[in-house]
Amino acid sequence: MSRTIVIGDLHGCFDEALALLDRLAVTSSDRVIFAGDLVDRGPKPRECVELAMKHECVLGNHEEKHLQQRKRAAEKLSPDHLETRKALGDEHYAYFAKLPLFIRLPEFGAAVVHAGCFPDVPLERQSAHHLLHLQHINPPATKSYWPSKAPADHRFWTNFWRGPERIIFGHSVLDRPLVTEWAVGVDTGAVFGHGLTALVLPEWTLVTVPSRDFSGGRKTVAKYDVQAGVRAFS
Repeated sequence: MSRTIVIGDLHGCFDEALALLDRLAVTSSDRVIFAGDLVDRGPKPRECVELAMKHECVLGNHEEKHLQQRKRAAEKLSPDHLETRKALGDEHYAYFAKLPLFIRLPEFGAAVVHAGCFPDVPLERQSAHHLLHLQHINPPATKSYWPSKAPADHRFWTNFWRGPERIIFGHSVLDRPLVTEWAVGVDTGAVFGHGLTALVLPEWTLVTVPSRDFSGGRKTVAKYDVQAGVRAFS
């Protein structure tokens, strides 16, 4: 029986990606979708991009950033982004430029996006900024805040989203996969040493493999509270 497998943010963690695919015993009949942010922070961005090129992927905000900075002088890039630029070729940027902002999975009543969806807005009408960056909001205001900088009355977008699709997303690093009626978060911070996670459909099961910490000591994750929802990064 074929499966659809959605994998959280790789951020250069190529060896962990291979370990996860091996753990899942992925075959050519399985559909593999990466949730974006293939590059930066980790040691093997090029290999991660070329792995995704063999499967499917949505655009992440880190790929977006590299497209925006394609012609920027090297001395104006962060050291991390410069290392990624050195690892990539024109074919990888061309691939980024063609990545979709979302992938619908109608057979599962779901869709894959990188970051999130603003409530009560159909996928086709979502802004690219929300799909790539959305975190803490207080509708109807549309401004998104990084959790540590959000006003006290703002809450994570999953507290407001009520479908119709169940959204599978990455972007926000969580201390464990987020699972609610309308959303599943699969970025468990592989590059920060917290493990690389996949969601396997149609069973809706979660599988995580261990990862090394390539972050230079940064281990920031979002704490998820079942009652209050995602509240703050710590």
